[in-house]
Amino acid sequence: MTKSAIFKAIKKGRISARKNEMGRYDIDPAELHRVYPPLPTSEKDERERTQETATENRELKARVALLEELVREIREDRDHWRRQASALTYQPEREASKNTTPRPPWLWWWPG
Repeated sequence: MTKSAIFKAIKKGRISARKNEMGRYDIDPAELHRVYPPLPTSEKDERERTQETATENRELKARVALLEELVREIREDRDHWRRQASALTYQPEREASKNTTPRPPWLWWWPG
């Protein structure tokens, strides 16, 4: 049914509906089906819908598998670059120099 046909049925009182706080009509689905019964579906339509759903499910599963593979690759890249950054920031000679006692400022010219 079209929106205008439902609106006319509400105005004529054939369908009971109430306005919500946003000013739109709330219609109970049972009330709508009382006035406009759902169209019967044929077995053929049901089979086609089931086949479409199965096809869509297969496609979505394939997409999920691709996305999971992409996430795995991105995580591997992230870990690789994280290791690279750690290797560049770790400097053992700085660690060794931290363990020695610092020179007093008045000995800065003395070879170390």
